[in-house]
Amino acid sequence: FLAITGLLLISDLEHPWRFYMIFTRPQWKSWLVRGAFIILGYAIVLKMHMLGSLSAMGWPPTPILWFGLPLAALTAVYTAYLFAQAKARDLWQNPLLPLHLLIQSLAAGAAALAPIAAFLAPQHLSRLLEVLAVMSGIHLLLLLGEITLPHGTAHAKLAVWEMTRGRYRRYFWASVVLMAVATLSPWLMQLGLPGVFPCLAALAGLLCYEHAYVQGGQAVPLA
Repeated sequence: FLAITGLLLISDLEHPWRFYMIFTRPQWKSWLVRGAFIILGYAIVLKMHMLGSLSAMGWPPTPILWFGLPLAALTAVYTAYLFAQAKARDLWQNPLLPLHLLIQSLAAGAAALAPIAAFLAPQHLSRLLEVLAVMSGIHLLLLLGEITLPHGTAHAKLAVWEMTRGRYRRYFWASVVLMAVATLSPWLMQLGLPGVFPCLAALAGLLCYEHAYVQGGQAVPLA
């Protein structure tokens, strides 16, 4: 757990093999450190859940599930607080970013689970596709607010321009189209289209959006 968490968090630094220092000499004011402990806790809960599910002991017990829910949410949204610490990147200073990341995680989770449910638990497939459709729709509404509401600084305006009309516009508009397809997932299944199609569209759409959002936020010169 320590190795995986550390390498995920600081693989872009000059000395990734020093990841253990996050846990031995933590700087608690940094969301990089807080995120490391959040992910570590969530990984432990997931491991216990998996082992319990594979055993014949009637696991996982309810307390583990209740610990897992807040840790899952925190794992999804802590990046928003990490981004907020980058004060020079105005696009990332959005108070709705934690909510947006939580919505994206729910859409991604439904998209990842739906193809598995189609084979192992088909009775849950329609509900997962409904969750995917709703979360994809909310994502598009939040995205619309992000690009249409006026921004308070020239830096943020230029970052939005880079994302929607500049270097990353293809990724951005591809994400809009793909997520729009995902909002139709229950009806597409009724039309006979395989449920995996809108799921792949959603995952690809989220990937394209995150690329455009992260790169667009960093594309504006600081000086």
